Amino acid sequence: MIRNTLEAPLRALSTHSRRALSTVPQCKFIDVSTPSEYVYHVQLNRPDRRNAFNIELWKELRSVFDHLSTYSKCRSVVLSGAGKSFCAGIDLQDGVKGLMAIIQDADMDVARKSRALRELINTCQSSFSAPEKCVKPVISAIHSHCIGAGINLVASCDIRYASADTIFSIREVDIGLAADVGILNRINKLVGNDSLTRELAYTARDINATQALQYGLVSRVFDNKDNCLEASVELAKEIAAKSPIAVQGSKIALNYARDHTVDDSINFLLTWNQSQLQSEDLVKKFAGKTAIISGASRGIGKAIALKLAKDGANIVIAAKTAAAHPKLPGTIYTAAEEIEKAGGKSLPCIVDVRDENSVQKAVEEAVQKFGGIDILINNASAISLTGTLDTPMKRYDLMNQVNARGTFLMSQKCIPYLKQSKNPHILNISPPLLMEPHWFANHVAYTMAKYGMSMCVLGMHEELRPDGIAVNALWPRTAIWTAAMEMLSGDKEGGAKGCRTPDIMADAAYAVLSRNSREFTGHFAIDDDILTQEGVTDFDKYAIDPSAPLMPDFFVPGVKFEEALGRGDEKRARSRKALKINDMLEGVQKIITPELVGRIGAVYEFNLKGENKSFYIDLKNGAGSVAQGKPVESDVQFELLSDDLMPMFTGKLSPTQAFMTGKLKIQGNMGKAIQLESVFKKLNKAKL
Repeated sequence: MIRNTLEAPLRALSTHSRRALSTVPQCKFIDVSTPSEYVYHVQLNRPDRRNAFNIELWKELRSVFDHLSTYSKCRSVVLSGAGKSFCAGIDLQDGVKGLMAIIQDADMDVARKSRALRELINTCQSSFSAPEKCVKPVISAIHSHCIGAGINLVASCDIRYASADTIFSIREVDIGLAADVGILNRINKLVGNDSLTRELAYTARDINATQALQYGLVSRVFDNKDNCLEASVELAKEIAAKSPIAVQGSKIALNYARDHTVDDSINFLLTWNQSQLQSEDLVKKFAGKTAIISGASRGIGKAIALKLAKDGANIVIAAKTAAAHPKLPGTIYTAAEEIEKAGGKSLPCIVDVRDENSVQKAVEEAVQKFGGIDILINNASAISLTGTLDTPMKRYDLMNQVNARGTFLMSQKCIPYLKQSKNPHILNISPPLLMEPHWFANHVAYTMAKYGMSMCVLGMHEELRPDGIAVNALWPRTAIWTAAMEMLSGDKEGGAKGCRTPDIMADAAYAVLSRNSREFTGHFAIDDDILTQEGVTDFDKYAIDPSAPLMPDFFVPGVKFEEALGRGDEKRARSRKALKINDMLEGVQKIITPELVGRIGAVYEFNLKGENKSFYIDLKNGAGSVAQGKPVESDVQFELLSDDLMPMFTGKLSPTQAFMTGKLKIQGNMGKAIQLESVFKKLNKAKL
């Protein structure tokens, strides 16, 4: 008996796992929307009739819930009504036409009328039972009138929220029939009061939202319709974030328990869970695992931390940002709050990855609090994109100490504890080791330091192979838009185009760390390559602007910047060359404002290679100015060909792109240089 009882729900979940519904059926009286990922909003849409049911609405409701029950992109459903009422019952003008047509048909005998009526009633019953039969939890957001058919419908839902103006009534006795579509069968089990159930059924008496809350018919009451719907969607989002196997199994078990004895229900769950306990959702991959992440207070490091935290991981935030930066959000403490909220446990540690005592202390605190270390992510990094003559030795030392020494030191201190883990991983956020001159030419010191992190992968993965510790590198294919990049560029809207979000690195890191540490080690992985292997095909979701061409990051194998950036159009290049610098400078002068000068605060010097020509843009002194020749003093010096000048000033070539392709040499304040991106965007709008 139990086996037979299990067949239907198991079949439903099996279908759910196989089937991918492309669209919800088109309906005349029901609107379906997706307010959030995995959350579907089903809205009765006959507002001119206060959402009263006719035969078409009954059929549409059944069809929609049948589809959502087997649609893999749906995990929870909110049910509401459009207009002034949730549902005013059966449409007496339209909804009973079919019923009366059968009863009044003189050509049908009693037996045939009975069969026709049975079919009609079954259509209505199955419609009102559809939310209950749907394996996804259904939350009804009820407002104003919830009468007759309305209360029948919400009684079939899992959870009921109501606005303060809601009126409930079992109204069928007032139109001369016993309610036969579910309310009499469900309400006593909802409120647990047989006397009250009979009183409401026999009298068609109204009850308000406060009484409904008191009786247990609803679980929450809100001031108005909008607040009720908003809270219902938030609850649906919370449920959708849980394991669908666990949530749907819970619904099936609760519905079974309602109609059976305790012993029957326990035996049902015994048989049910012998298969469902084999789900990967039962224990999340990183639940209880401990990860130390350097530089995790913001950016890519924090994104990875939050991804692991959603699995219930313990995150050690190893960074120097104990106090907030004036222009950058986030500290180790705010990151810790976000990690806890995401479902993980956190340990914020003030760590200078260059200092042995600082690192040792953080590792010991992590082991003391969490009992061990399973994952190390070396994300902390220092950068200076300057040539040899423009790199102070202090900056050279900083990059090597943070990037190479910091990675080596963090790994060294964690290895003894990683050896005790079941699936230990070291993951360095560092590039493939491409020994190509163009990756060194413009920033020798930075490349040396960054490659130092990757050389740790090259050596340690082989050294630690006998211990089963995986050592891998992960690098983004494109520029990643972070708060630091926004601060430096000063232009969120324009600067972010061509970038992806840190989420792509977080998802790729999750995939790498999920792999068997004895089998997957020594790899220099690119983020979207890893995700492609995981079956990901939609990468637009990671793009800041999916319509914009992506800007490749440094050190990406096979990148040909001339092609990637759309260069090489000789005809266009010739037309640009024909533009005169004087005309361009006049256009620049027109867009300079006191606000721009106050925001940028820098003097930019431009030197044209091979032509002995210079000009400058002063966005620092007075009202700002533009002039030919060299300034008395400049914060940033650019050197480039005149052929590349107009593409930069017209938005066809960003300073970052020009620098990465070797078309632009930069000296001086790199932060101010990056801020020039916003100035060029303003110039582009001015259509120079």
